[in-house]
Amino acid sequence: LVGCGREALTAPSTPTARAVVALESGAQSLEAAEAVHVEGDIGPGARYSLDRPADWNGDLVLYLHGYSNPAAPVTLPANAAIRNRLLAEGFAVAASSYSENGYAVPEAMRQTHQLRGLFISRVGAPRRTFLFGNSLGGLAGLLLTERYPQTYAGSLLVSGVVGGTRVEAEYISDTKVLFDCLYPTVHLGGLVTPVPITNVNAQVIGPVSSALQANPNGLGILNLVTRHPLPGANGQELATSLFNVLVFQLQGALDLSDRTHGHMFFDNATHTYTAALPASILGPLNACVARYSSAADAEAWMKHYGEPSGELRIPVLTLHNTRDPVVPFFHEGLLADAVNAKGLGANLVQRQKSSYGHVAFTTDELAQNFLDLVHWVDTGVRPTP
Repeated sequence: LVGCGREALTAPSTPTARAVVALESGAQSLEAAEAVHVEGDIGPGARYSLDRPADWNGDLVLYLHGYSNPAAPVTLPANAAIRNRLLAEGFAVAASSYSENGYAVPEAMRQTHQLRGLFISRVGAPRRTFLFGNSLGGLAGLLLTERYPQTYAGSLLVSGVVGGTRVEAEYISDTKVLFDCLYPTVHLGGLVTPVPITNVNAQVIGPVSSALQANPNGLGILNLVTRHPLPGANGQELATSLFNVLVFQLQGALDLSDRTHGHMFFDNATHTYTAALPASILGPLNACVARYSSAADAEAWMKHYGEPSGELRIPVLTLHNTRDPVVPFFHEGLLADAVNAKGLGANLVQRQKSSYGHVAFTTDELAQNFLDLVHWVDTGVRPTP
């Protein structure tokens, strides 16, 4: 569930043999034509890793990991499979842990943007620098792309929150408040007052599964009236999407609230939840659902750290599962709208895989899409969606 953060994108592979070199701050850069692995700290709390293959092609890839449980330790991402594949293709790869977990978009942007300078000082100057972001890292990568087009050559954004933070929060929050109303026997706390979770199976999966079995129609009603329906081609996928959203909300609600200074980030105060259902269902449902009003400073934070401007001045390729339970596919349409409104649609290629899952791609699929992006940058020929 919600495995988009420091988890490996695919099954880990055995690292290729390479020199492991520890360099302290201020040390001379490495000039020898040998494979290099360097680790260190970026300011308080953030770790970085730098890898250069022996047959380096001169290009650097900055990898941005996804959302991580705020309660988990801050560690480097477990991206060995895709990192080693990119190294085998001749690319250098750099990554940061970020200094915080959770919805750490500011930290992801700041510490990833610093990686190129670190790579230059400790390893060597790259010819070009590419961004490779997944999930929340896809959003941070998008914002870096929009704000620093002179620094980066191109970006691959996988299952990214590219439609914006506000709609992602709306997707999660709508699901939570409607679930609470339709399944009052399951006690998971309020939207920003979640119960402490020590055993996900016992406290969430088990009770929610039992409630769905007792009232399967409730999930159908939820998915009809919510503003952003849960992805799923069948009952099992819909239930799994619900589990993912509820666990994500329990993990992240307090973290996002802290980032918006304790002010509300969700608004349904005047929204009417509706669908082709009898008034006898819709009336009590709208009367029951908890209501919230978003605060101006929370809206401002979400806009600054999560709304696509559409200013794509370099090639960007996105990749998304069509039935993504964590970051739904609707994000791609919102990104396309923003980019097309700026008249920059020629700089965006969006690809989709008709499948269920979040960042559910093989190493081969990820590598091929990245190589397609590089070919686009090399030749100027826009790849097919």
